[in-house]
Amino acid sequence: MRYACFTLALIVSVILFSGESLQGQDPDDALKRGPSVIPEAYDRSSLSWVLVYSRGDSQLSRIRKHFSDIDHSDKFFLNPLENEVLEMRRGRTRGSNMISVEDIQNNLEELNVSRQIISHWYSRTDDGLMDMERIHQRGLENATDADVMRQQSTTRGNWALMDYGNRLIDKSYIVVLDFYSVDRVNTDNYEGYRAQIAASLFRVNLSEEDKERIYDAWVLEEDPEEEKQKKRELFETINPPLKYVTTINTTASSYNYKEHTVLGRITPTKSTDELFADLVQSGYDDVLFELEREYDDFNVITPLYSTRPLGAKIGKREGLKVDQRFFVYEHRYDPATQTIKEVRRGVIRATSDITDNRGVASGETKPSKFYQVAGRRLHEGYVIQQSNDYGIGIHFGYDFGGEIGGGSVGLDYAIGRSVGIRAFYVTANLGINSKKYPEFSPDDPGDQEYLFDGNVAFLRWDIGLSKGMHFLRNFELRPYLTYGQEQASNDVLDEDITAHFLKAGANLALNITYNFQIVAGYNFYAMIGNAYQDEDALDYKYNEIFDSREGGAQFVGLRFKF
Repeated sequence: MRYACFTLALIVSVILFSGESLQGQDPDDALKRGPSVIPEAYDRSSLSWVLVYSRGDSQLSRIRKHFSDIDHSDKFFLNPLENEVLEMRRGRTRGSNMISVEDIQNNLEELNVSRQIISHWYSRTDDGLMDMERIHQRGLENATDADVMRQQSTTRGNWALMDYGNRLIDKSYIVVLDFYSVDRVNTDNYEGYRAQIAASLFRVNLSEEDKERIYDAWVLEEDPEEEKQKKRELFETINPPLKYVTTINTTASSYNYKEHTVLGRITPTKSTDELFADLVQSGYDDVLFELEREYDDFNVITPLYSTRPLGAKIGKREGLKVDQRFFVYEHRYDPATQTIKEVRRGVIRATSDITDNRGVASGETKPSKFYQVAGRRLHEGYVIQQSNDYGIGIHFGYDFGGEIGGGSVGLDYAIGRSVGIRAFYVTANLGINSKKYPEFSPDDPGDQEYLFDGNVAFLRWDIGLSKGMHFLRNFELRPYLTYGQEQASNDVLDEDITAHFLKAGANLALNITYNFQIVAGYNFYAMIGNAYQDEDALDYKYNEIFDSREGGAQFVGLRFKF
């Protein structure tokens, strides 16, 4: 009883402390971003994708086969190139698996990829004719509801929206994927392929002089043939340099699970061709996720449209997914420096109510809905900025108040993006404790006796599902149900004694910061079936050997989120 009272007192204290902190100092107030780090507007970037190919790559021909079949995100405009595959004249250097950035950039510039991208933007034909149709269309597709409403009150109307396309050209990027290591993997439980990928990002560095030369090289239908030829020749001299931005490294994999595993029994077996198709798509998705984490130009920025419910006018066009994380900022004037600073006021995540806003904005787009997971009260007009996270939480804690107790460590992984359910997690835990037990003597004298000499050490693991529910902005209640196994070991035991169990309960978490929580909760353990020793079922229940190895226990701990 005293343990239950202690836990209740802890939770009440935590709530009172949180109430003071919410009314007083915002936990994230100290995390000021400084003056004007958030761009004034979000414009869609355009991407060109290139695959590195070099002689001697045994598996790369299979990668190459599926490269053109990638399912691209709606978040970016695509600028296709004549050379989607970059065949390197030099192979991989000794002592280094990756092709160097310098070699990649030199090859791209020799292939005039900047000129190819400019030609695509202006729909340039072989005769040198160009038009503004694609630029105008992309300008319309880039415009938000706010842009539409603003321009409806002007005399220019849609022409101003079309002109937005001109500023999009400056956000033309090239992503070069180098699958520098593709290995076959064969374990007891699965087999397939794993790839190491280096992705190099470049931007077309288009100067004002280059833009002027493009218009000087604009071929008109009424131009004399001699004038057309001069303009064609002038266009061939335009090849803006590429600016190297960053390189990220990631790993992709695609497996078949073997028949004796649970996943092997419920998932279809893929052919080698299907495994490589999945490997390429997985590599693309992982690279894009990491680029969004590292490079702000790829992050969505928009005003908070409503607060009850939380809503913003973004959706599938911006690649929005369930549980995608956004930071919320307030613009605040600092009289000391006479500058505007962005102060983080909260953290929100997307729900499954995501608007399909692909196409041209109408001015009446339905906002996508969000839920708040940290911070203070939010207001309409605050700015939200995409900030991808891995959806991983690691917690450390202690179970007490019952026979099953001791220290524990756990891992939570958010699967909302995959299943379309917000705040839905796979959870896994590992715990350990020890206790002194008397000898166990069975009723039948002919049966084995377990004569324990000193403490018995208990190691347990469990895995299952949990669902988060958020309230009061800085609290999360997370019920869960898991399945696990406990094993008991002692010096006098020839083999460990094991048993299976179900664990159910709920944890209440309080934010200290948006990614650091205090957690308190209640667990209930229920043993299943008889005990085992050396994989042989015994005639006894686990609790008959180890008294009271089930029932309730309180939990306190800390959780870190990434």
